[in-house]
Amino acid sequence: MDFQFVGYKGGLAMSVIAFSIVFLVIGGLMLVMMLLKFVSSASGETSKPEVKLQPVAVGAPAQNLRAPADDGELAAVITAAISASMGAGVKVLSFSQTRSRIASSVWRMNARIENLEGFAD
Repeated sequence: MDFQFVGYKGGLAMSVIAFSIVFLVIGGLMLVMMLLKFVSSASGETSKPEVKLQPVAVGAPAQNLRAPADDGELAAVITAAISASMGAGVKVLSFSQTRSRIASSVWRMNARIENLEGFAD
């Protein structure tokens, strides 16, 4: 009994077969995309509509319009968003400010941003 796919020669043969199948499928998808591009360009207009650009007057820079008393409005918006996402049976009873859990070390904060360190202390 002769097994063709045994040993390193069998692994090499399976690798060649698998890579061939993958590249044939990728080539087929590429041909389909090229065909769709050809069909869509043949059926539609090839010229783009002309866009006229007009100069815009530069005004004063935008000002910070948020007043310090807007926290009540912000709380109302957050409450409405929570109620809408959770359903009708949810009531938000209170809001409280939390302190940041970011470590005081700049190096640890940078590592967390780059996902090099876990969030558990």
